[in-house]
Amino acid sequence: MATFRVAPLIANDLNLIDEEEALLLSEVNTSKNLDIPFWKYDKFDLDSLTDDECKSEFRFLEHDIYGLLEVLDLPDKITCPNRFSVYSDEALRLLFNVLRIPVDTKT
Repeated sequence: MATFRVAPLIANDLNLIDEEEALLLSEVNTSKNLDIPFWKYDKFDLDSLTDDECKSEFRFLEHDIYGLLEVLDLPDKITCPNRFSVYSDEALRLLFNVLRIPVDTKT
């Protein structure tokens, strides 16, 4: 992820792009989520997503996710040892997000 943030600077140093392009690319690759505290996020609602959104975000269709929740027999709410609790559909979504990120084996 950090590679995307420094790539515009490197490209500018190599005179491949000018300062304006480097600035625009850096802005595009900066996370906007860092400014929002986690408690201000809306609760995740699987029902509000279309099948296309589910497929692109999680690589599963909505009814497949509900099928997994039923087969895995997860409790309605999962509580971690640090007392952080999350609903099972959101926990599964978080797991899907982690699993879809490529692993960097070079570090």
